[in-house]
Amino acid sequence: MKPSVNPVLVGIIAGLVAAILMVVSPALPVIAPIAAMTALFIAGLGFGRVAGLLAVVVAAAALGALASSIEFAFIFGATLLPAAIMSQLAGLARPASEIGGPETALAWYPLSDILLAGAALVALATLCLVLVAPLDAYFTQEIDRLSAIIAEMDPLAAPTAGDKLQMLATLKTFSPVPIAAGNMISFFGGFYFAMRILTAFKRNVRPREDVRSSLRMNRLALAVLVGGIVLMLVGGTVGLIGASFAGAVGGGFLLAGFAVIHNALRDKPWALPALILTYLVALIPAVGQILIMSFGLANPRRAVAITPANSNETSDTQN
Repeated sequence: MKPSVNPVLVGIIAGLVAAILMVVSPALPVIAPIAAMTALFIAGLGFGRVAGLLAVVVAAAALGALASSIEFAFIFGATLLPAAIMSQLAGLARPASEIGGPETALAWYPLSDILLAGAALVALATLCLVLVAPLDAYFTQEIDRLSAIIAEMDPLAAPTAGDKLQMLATLKTFSPVPIAAGNMISFFGGFYFAMRILTAFKRNVRPREDVRSSLRMNRLALAVLVGGIVLMLVGGTVGLIGASFAGAVGGGFLLAGFAVIHNALRDKPWALPALILTYLVALIPAVGQILIMSFGLANPRRAVAITPANSNETSDTQN
């Protein structure tokens, strides 16, 4: 039997931990954001919706206080909210008999649908961020720096004022893509590690799944991705909306692509060098990520985890 733990206390502690990790994230750009999401997911997945939502509120309030801005507190709240919503969805289950399964089993909310819901929330949060944050000044500074380098190398090739404006418009339109994709990867990383930690301490509500076979995006995500890319071509605010959704859903398909490759290499004697090569390929800007993503795009589906009705607390299903 699980020991009783105050979810309010857990939520406060998890939120403060997440806030601290977000503050140090510039020094640890990959590890710290995933660790922050792990703290939020531990609260939501292991101790319920109150703990999950409170963790997000506390983290957002703490970060907003550090920035001395209520506006930033709301932005951080929107950015971190997917962790609470995804945790809530992950805990949903119904009798498997309702979908043609055994009478004594439970069918859990599909991981593909959890990711799609998370992608939609990440897209909206990213849109809020790029509309409010002073990105124009940052992009203008970077364009001026690049222009100075080009002018020094070849004065005739130096960008004109019109070229700079075109570069600024392009950067603004495409900027949500890497932001949203990176956030999706951080959220799933937090989800994955939180599940492992909670399972080890027998606090998991949802049984651990074989992520290699269950991590996929459903077919609806394909339509969202295509629609996002089409809207990006429009430009302006509409383009930002499209880029936010394309980046978030694209991040989900990238994760699915890695899962497909891991599953294909399961139990192969040469799996380790193949996986190392895969991750090295993923480091190639744009081309590598699109190549890995193509495996996820080619394998959309909704995998439903079905477990015995009394196994949710002590599941040892392998990831």
